[in-house]
Amino acid sequence: MNLNGRITVLGAMVGALALGGCVSSPTYGTDKSAGTQLLDDVANMAALGPKKSNQIAYNPRPELVRPATGKPMQLPAPQDAVETAGNPAWPESPEQRRKRIRDTATANQNNAEFVPEVAPDPVTSKSASNRTEYGFFNDKVPANQGNKTDVGADFRARKMASTAGSPTNRRYLSEPPLEYRQPAATAAADQLGEDEAKKERERKAAARKSKGFSWSNLIPWN
Repeated sequence: MNLNGRITVLGAMVGALALGGCVSSPTYGTDKSAGTQLLDDVANMAALGPKKSNQIAYNPRPELVRPATGKPMQLPAPQDAVETAGNPAWPESPEQRRKRIRDTATANQNNAEFVPEVAPDPVTSKSASNRTEYGFFNDKVPANQGNKTDVGADFRARKMASTAGSPTNRRYLSEPPLEYRQPAATAAADQLGEDEAKKERERKAAARKSKGFSWSNLIPWN
């Protein structure tokens, strides 16, 4: 076989292998194989060119709206800005409010009928008065510590309010009604059950018994 015949046979074999690879290649969920898609992409690249598109229809601009006949041609003057500090509706800053209240209180410190705009904190004032009236150098006893009966009654009242509740008033929105707090007739509400420490000791004793005798069994508190 001459050289030309060998080249022809070799080319036919290469073409057959390429065709077989294109046919048997996966499609990856599409209707085309990878080789077919590659050939289509190459063909599309060769066919690139400007496509004809529809012409955009441009409408002419409308005429300007001019003032009617007989009216002035000049525009009105711009309105003054209302967002100024001189406006009565201008919000007062915290620093300005604090200074105004302090100046007013200083000016009326000798006025017995003056009512301050900011009332003092009752908790802070009470604590301050307790520190000044009651202490190590003063034998005066606070009112809430003089009678132990009142202290106990106050404690019981606060405990009852936190646990039992009231049938008419609710302290919190999440507080359930009183009838919802009552257990059902079939519920074991009064049974406390067995002590956990006792159950733990029984469990350890059963474990030691299963293992046999040990010197630790002689220790009573183990």
